[in-house]
Formats: sequence, C-alpha cells, structure tokens
Amino acid sequence: VSVSIAQAFELKTESIGTINLNGALTGYSIYTDNKVGNDRKTRYDVGSALISISKSAEPVGFTVIGGAYSLPVVGAGLSNTSNYTKLYSALPIAYIELAPLKGFSIQVGKLPTLIGYESAFTYLNNYIQRGLVWDMQPVIHNGVRLTYSSDLFSVKLGVNDGFYTLSTNHPKPAFELSLALTPVKDGSISFNVLLPDKSSRPNDTSSPANKRVFNLVASYTLDKITLGTDLTYVEAPKDDTAQVLEKAKASGVGFHAYYDLKPFKVSGRVEYVKDNTDAGNIDLVGLGDSNKAWTFTLTPAYAKGPLFIRSDISYVSADKPFTNNGKKNQNRLGVEVGFIF
Repeated sequence: VSVSIAQAFELKTESIGTINLNGALTGYSIYTDNKVGNDRKTRYDVGSALISISKSAEPVGFTVIGGAYSLPVVGAGLSNTSNYTKLYSALPIAYIELAPLKGFSIQVGKLPTLIGYESAFTYLNNYIQRGLVWDMQPVIHNGVRLTYSSDLFSVKLGVNDGFYTLSTNHPKPAFELSLALTPVKDGSISFNVLLPDKSSRPNDTSSPANKRVFNLVASYTLDKITLGTDLTYVEAPKDDTAQVLEKAKASGVGFHAYYDLKPFKVSGRVEYVKDNTDAGNIDLVGLGDSNKAWTFTLTPAYAKGPLFIRSDISYVSADKPFTNNGKKNQNRLGVEVGFIF
C-alpha cells in the first residue's frame, strides 16, 4: 500500500485499487440581529467534521461520507450541529456504484440529490449558510440511480424515497430525472425533476414531504469567474395523508457568482423567493405562508494549503414579518475556520 498526500490521501492497493480519503474539520460562528424561533443571538458550533472514503467505479466503486455537519440557512433559525446531523444520521452519504459500460453507471444507497446548485455540507459550498432556494429542495435520498453520460450530455433517472420518507414508518416512492447539456467547454445547463408520491407524510426533514420539484441549474466559467443560476418551482398537491389541505405553490431563483484568485476567493449570491397564498396555510419557503423575500450573501475567503478562513455577510428582506421581534429583515455575520484535506 502506498500513500500520497495533496490535500487528500490516496491508498493504492493491489486487491481493490485506489481508495481516496478526504474530508474537513471546521467550526463556525454566526451573529444574528433579528432571531427566528429558538435561535441564539450568537451561535458557535461545528460546521463540518466529515470524512469521505471513495473508490472509482472500475467497474465497482463506492462513496461513504460520515461525521457531523451543520445546515445553516439564511433567514431560518439555526440549530445545534447534533440536531442537524440527526436529520440524515452520522452517515449521510453511502452508496455503491457499478459501471459495467463506458458512460453508464448504477448507484444504490444514500445518494445526494440531483436538485439544485448548492451543496449540503459547508466545506463543499461557496457559502457558510445555504440560501432559501436551497431550503425548498431535497437534500438526500435513499434509492437507485442510473446515469448515462457523454461529452455533450448526460441523463440521470432513478427511484428513491423523495424527501427522506424512509426515515418514517410510511416510506413512499419518488421518481427523479435529470437532463444535462454541456454545449461549450466551460458551460452547462440541467433540468431536474423530483416527483414524490402525493401521499408522502411529513417528517423532520420536510413538511410537507409530497412536494413536486422542478429545477433548472446553469453554470458558466470565464477564466477566474464562475456564474450560476438556480431556478426552482415547487408544488404540494392536496392530500389528507400528506397533511396538505389545499394545493400549495412556491418559487425561487438564485444567482451565484464567484471570483477565484488563489489564495483569495469571493462568492456572492442574490435570491428572490415567493410562497404563493393558499387556503391550507402551507409554508414551502420557510418564512411563513404567503411571504416573499429577497436575500443577499457575500462570502470572502482565504485558503493556504489545507487551512482556510471565510466570512458570511447576509441580508434577508421579506414582505411580511418573520422574526421573533416582528421584523421584516435580518442581518447576519458569520465566520468559519478549519482545514480541508
């Protein structure tokens, strides 16, 4: 067995091939001027304490990510890292991958969602806090996914448990689909869909859990600048079992940009979200039923080798009050430090 280190570990074995080991250990602090729910004025906690072990599918591979993680979202109340980790367990990602043919693969297990622009884990995301568009989307599924990819396009489809319904006593199936194009070398666009069973019951990760999600993601890189967009439409059909009394709808769009001038990097995000008025008082965004808002986040970062430090400056402005003191806006200042290996 040989080991090489380049902000990651490679273990080369004769029996099963090369195993990759990487991860992160970070801590963060966020100050909030107008609190939401049981939030604290200033919170200190673990951002990511995760280890990833993976092997490329040649033709059999796997990916396992385990540890503790936080899922802070702008405008939403912040919780303990332990409470976030309980949502998807200390083993949030774990799947086997088979690649019997060139360009074709099968993944089975706990899979990251196909939906959206942002990552669940802070060390893989451009910001400490996720946006409200991300908050409308699924995060992790238990299921099976088929992928066919070429230089120009890729198709992914699968069956899973939707908004993590396998964690309940009443799991329900969902269908997923992603169509992606890479028309130019540094640009891509994908259309992604998640269609859960209309009777999916709410759980700790999502309420309601029968939300149909239609998502468009695009990205383009020009030298050191990358631009991206994340457009999401969500609807929850009427169903008594799903605890949706009347059909509910919401939509949001996020614009992302980052400038990577190593060792410095600056990321920015602007969003607009709208929860449509419905008779069932269903909140699909997280700021209260029928509320709408725009958000702004700026994240400057500095990294040297495995070490990094970054700051989040975020602002949320809503149409209706959403904070404990009846304010329509919220400012936050966050800092995250740690190392990625």
